[in-house]
Amino acid sequence: MAARDEILTRIRTILSRPDLPFPPAEAPPLTAGERMTVTHAEGARQQLAKRFGEELTQLYGSFEILASAVEVRLALVNRLTDWAAEEEAARKGPKPETYGQDRMVLSWAPDKLPIAGLSEVLTDMQWKLVAPQQLTTPEALDGVRFIRFGVTGVEAAFAATGSMLVVSGAGQNRAASLLPFRHIALIPFSRLCPTIEAWLATQRATGNLADLLRGRAGWNLITGPSKSADIEMNLTLGVHGPKFVHAILFDDGKPETTETEEYRNWRIEKFEQSETEE
Repeated sequence: MAARDEILTRIRTILSRPDLPFPPAEAPPLTAGERMTVTHAEGARQQLAKRFGEELTQLYGSFEILASAVEVRLALVNRLTDWAAEEEAARKGPKPETYGQDRMVLSWAPDKLPIAGLSEVLTDMQWKLVAPQQLTTPEALDGVRFIRFGVTGVEAAFAATGSMLVVSGAGQNRAASLLPFRHIALIPFSRLCPTIEAWLATQRATGNLADLLRGRAGWNLITGPSKSADIEMNLTLGVHGPKFVHAILFDDGKPETTETEEYRNWRIEKFEQSETEE
């Protein structure tokens, strides 16, 4: 205790010297224009989406930019199908018992996802959307233990760094973005911001920030797949979370359309293909 007090006294004494250029004796608060921004991005939504994707790609993630909700549904099913085929091709030895979880997708509640109808589309394609309310018991954990794929929305996405803010809450379990081996994030353009500073400024201006901070339990800023490196800087992906992160960015400013003939034909083709494979 005495040593700590001595250290603090020395610091206060040094900081009180009048010849030091810092800190100012009476520093005025920073204005909004003076706040330091570490990164920068600008442009229309389409340009921000492209910048986000470029940053995410450099971080070992992947992305696609789509124009409608119908395209997002197709893209999600295609991504899951391709990933499942990739894992099947890479598997060595006998197939382990997964109790049907190899065809499940750990997710937020369907009404919390930014695209309507995903549960129905996945069911058509023999996938099952699973959105547990809590994972606090051994039985609940066993129910998702072998799920390899997760899908969520985002609270916000930041183009300058390729980062996603995923906030947990009712119907938005944090496990969907952290537990599966592969994570798909659905990012509407309305959730896309140039930088985290720009998003914070908007939340302050609208008065939403305090309610968000007090009302949500878990905040995760996700920048690409999970990474870890040893002392020699050998990078390993997927150690503490998903090894694969794929972002689907889409324009949610356009009105929702009904199912097109092309989409119906695609659905029928995929279903018949899956029936043949079985």
